[in-house]
Amino acid sequence: METFVKIITTPKYFLLTLLVTVMMIAFAAWLPNLHLVTRTVTSSTMTLWQKTNLITSLLGSLKTNFTTLSLAVTLVTAALTGVQVSLLAYYIKQTAKVQQSLGVSAIGITTSMLGVGCASCGSVVLTSLIGFGSTVAILGFLPFRGQEFGFVGIGVLLFAINFTVKKIKQPLICNIKEVK
Repeated sequence: METFVKIITTPKYFLLTLLVTVMMIAFAAWLPNLHLVTRTVTSSTMTLWQKTNLITSLLGSLKTNFTTLSLAVTLVTAALTGVQVSLLAYYIKQTAKVQQSLGVSAIGITTSMLGVGCASCGSVVLTSLIGFGSTVAILGFLPFRGQEFGFVGIGVLLFAINFTVKKIKQPLICNIKEVK
């Protein structure tokens, strides 16, 4: 725990955590309107002010389109992703052995993103991957209507954070056992 707190409270890693968290929250809010976001950003008829105003107003969909549970899962996932990215950045700076941590982190982030969605359309990412009809059929059988993916993702992210902290604590040299 001491290592975790030391890293996360370092200003540059705290800022990285905050930046990634905000980016993940924005991504979750913009995902259902990704076509509109893309059109707005690439529009030649809108001023920069109009683009910024429209894009930031879409963040309000977090309050209106998400249930309390899906918003909580989204916020926790975003915060844990920010923490994990900061820990990985620290770890990469310390050593080049990042394959295991990166793999577990990617699985956690991807799984939790499958649960991101609003109250009306369910899992936006899952809908994109397998189609609306299939998603509705699959989510209809699940008790939390797809939030299970978010719960699993949070669990995997917590495991990844724990795994990364343990890797950071490990010495970068091999232990030599004495022969008696």
